[in-house]
Amino acid sequence: MAAYRVCSSCDFWLMCLGYAMLGDQDSDGRRALRIDGVHYLSWTEEQGFPPEIGYVGGGENRYVLLDDPTGTVHVTRRLWLMGTISDAFRDRMPDNAVFAPPT
Repeated sequence: MAAYRVCSSCDFWLMCLGYAMLGDQDSDGRRALRIDGVHYLSWTEEQGFPPEIGYVGGGENRYVLLDDPTGTVHVTRRLWLMGTISDAFRDRMPDNAVFAPPT
């Protein structure tokens, strides 16, 4: 952080911005979700559980990607709440999904 002269909060949001710049999905299947200005990261079954702090566990978390013309509903049981996106990064990290209602 000192090399880039950013605070820990900006360093964190720059990392999250990296997900957006790389298409919101990494090679191991995790997907970055931004819903109502809040940043989440999904985890696959194979990856186990996300870190305990921020884990939004329990039931199904259903979401639809905003740029998906088919409106496919995705389901994850492992979702990590990363926090409300800082105002300084909000215009560069717009929402990319919405939660879908339960079936």
